[in-house]
Amino acid sequence: MDDLQQRWLLALSAPMVAINAHSGAQYALPDFYPDSEFIDLSESWDIADRPALLAMIQRMTDDGHARDLSGAYWDNARLLPSEWQALVDSLDESQQVAYRYVADTILVCGSGGIRAWDLGRMSFLARIGQLNGWLSLEENLWLHSRLSLRARYYYQGWHSYLAGFLIGRCYWNCLGHEQPGEQALCISRQGSDPTHRALVRELTLNPAAGFDELPWDMELDLPEKPASLEAFDWS
Repeated sequence: MDDLQQRWLLALSAPMVAINAHSGAQYALPDFYPDSEFIDLSESWDIADRPALLAMIQRMTDDGHARDLSGAYWDNARLLPSEWQALVDSLDESQQVAYRYVADTILVCGSGGIRAWDLGRMSFLARIGQLNGWLSLEENLWLHSRLSLRARYYYQGWHSYLAGFLIGRCYWNCLGHEQPGEQALCISRQGSDPTHRALVRELTLNPAAGFDELPWDMELDLPEKPASLEAFDWS
């Protein structure tokens, strides 16, 4: 795998680099931070060692926040408008908030929905895993190769992938609101969130993000599974 292909894999967590750019995060650096030797993930992720890291990546890649809305995105993509509206009308108020959010966002992220929110964060964790000495570069890139297959399955390009990440982050920001009205209000305000505006500005204006050099359909020479991960039952 050449350097450009490696950069493509690492670009899966480009939004996480953008969020942490003020702390020195680097787009093309496999271990994310050039001036750090260890990042404590115990409080934010409940991860303190290699087994916990691998378990989190395995679980959250396919069973993370995207699970909440995946059925709604699929329904919206396949149902006639009248059928969709009948479905929404049959739901309780809380579910209606989520389904309306799906209808408002599917045109930019596609039926893959917010899976990029999970994929991007797992890419971030793999990179921090290398920084912390829990993963080798070889292991890190193999994990990224698995993430890349999912990203290309669910999305048609970087635009929809990055949109899926941001839409997922907006959804996650509002999970703490239990009342439907409060959650709907929270969602409506996400477009003006300074963090989200800064994220989009960073990805758009910083040449280091380098998406113009990374075609979505670039041929990738994906690595073989390292022997050190043979016991890790995931593909």
